[in-house]
Amino acid sequence: MTDRRTGERGMALALAIFALVVVGALVAAAFVAGHIEQRTGRGTLYAAQAADAAEAGAAQTIADWGALGLNSLAPGATAALPQVTVAGRSAFKPAVTRLNDQLFLVQSLGTRGNAGGGTLARRTVAIVARLASLGGGPEAALTVAAPVDVGSQVVISGTDSLSMRGGALDCAPGHERPALLKVGASSTAFAMFGEVSFDELKAHAGIVLPDTTLNSAPHPTVAATRQTCDGADPSNWGEPRRSAMSVEACKRYFPIVYARGPRLTIAAGGRGQGVLLVEGDLDISGDFDFTGLIVSRGGIRMSGSRTRVTGAIMAAGADGRNVVAGTTTIQYSSCALKEALSGAAFAEPLGQRSWVQVY
Repeated sequence: MTDRRTGERGMALALAIFALVVVGALVAAAFVAGHIEQRTGRGTLYAAQAADAAEAGAAQTIADWGALGLNSLAPGATAALPQVTVAGRSAFKPAVTRLNDQLFLVQSLGTRGNAGGGTLARRTVAIVARLASLGGGPEAALTVAAPVDVGSQVVISGTDSLSMRGGALDCAPGHERPALLKVGASSTAFAMFGEVSFDELKAHAGIVLPDTTLNSAPHPTVAATRQTCDGADPSNWGEPRRSAMSVEACKRYFPIVYARGPRLTIAAGGRGQGVLLVEGDLDISGDFDFTGLIVSRGGIRMSGSRTRVTGAIMAAGADGRNVVAGTTTIQYSSCALKEALSGAAFAEPLGQRSWVQVY
């Protein structure tokens, strides 16, 4: 009788090969799936890193609001800011577009690169921000909370003026205000400016001074590399003059200057514009020319030979240490206040629906 198994010779080998092919296919599929999943995970990580960089760029642009270049943008104009590299190989590049007088669109492109400089992922976010309103300033040339001694050669004028040293302000006149607001002004008058508090203003100061005597005069400076106003120089307080010899590049620079110590002494004169906040007492001597708003939580002593303030001064001076002497002139100007306060304003996100991921 014939053995049936003789016809089945080689089946074991065929089955083994088939099993190896199936197992190999399963292993290969597992490796492919794992590789795709790994690449997907890396792509998701790179996209998240790019999105984080984009959000960091938008937040930093608003936190470090460059009032010098951004507040003077015309509606519809866009300012492209420099690219900044953050942790690892991530970077962001912001751009700010002015929508109208108050609103800005802050866009930030975040990227995640590789070692060769290529881009692995990119994301863009946008925030709608508005300028914080600092109000129109005080209602008088000089506002005090305690009595003030005024010298015989001092001029305190409440007539709304457009004039500055060497030129005129570029806005319409207002109306006459009191030269000196009533003594004993409420403490709240020194705490809120429009919708912004004193503490919020000082938190956004671009120049912070310690308890010090300024023996070098503040003056406008120009960055040599780009011939633009040097906002990084703490001695640059802008250009308040409007004459042929003034520094043209700094006429639109209105910094917030904050003196955090118990006393600020301006001994060497100088000039500037914007908002000067003094935590303690303020002493001014010499030829000091300032346009804008000066706020002192302490008292003021002004004894300069040719000191001139165009705009307004506010001094709490609750201990009665206010003295204005020498040949000082304090000239009220709603125009100067408007320019200084709008020029120094900072942006903040809208309260609702301000953030969006563009792509």
